[in-house]
Amino acid sequence: MGPDAEPTSSAVWNRPVIGGVWVVLAVAVGGAFWLWGTWTPYTADKQQQYNLQRAEECLPGVRVILDTHSRFKDVQVGVYTGQNGAVGLCGFVETPDDLFQLMRAVAAERLPVATHWQVKVLADEPGQK
Repeated sequence: MGPDAEPTSSAVWNRPVIGGVWVVLAVAVGGAFWLWGTWTPYTADKQQQYNLQRAEECLPGVRVILDTHSRFKDVQVGVYTGQNGAVGLCGFVETPDDLFQLMRAVAAERLPVATHWQVKVLADEPGQK
């Protein structure tokens, strides 16, 4: 075959495909990195970090509720790492009505994350021994 001759069909199929393999490999690796970068913010640990930051931003509003009512003086608020990041309330109130009023006031804040409650009622409920 001379330099101007057309390659035969067997010569076309017998070319080395090394260059094509590197292109496919580069595209596959690039696609994997893109998929990892796109999916990572939605993994559990990233979602928890995001929710913890949002819970931290909510604390001043909840602290105002606790500070304005003396019946909530024994209740503390903080960031709770459970429930994939939440606002945590713990402490004591005197009556079940105090707990109800606290829950109602916190619900009115419409917090963007879950609320974890560990608030106990000190007074016995009527009719219980």
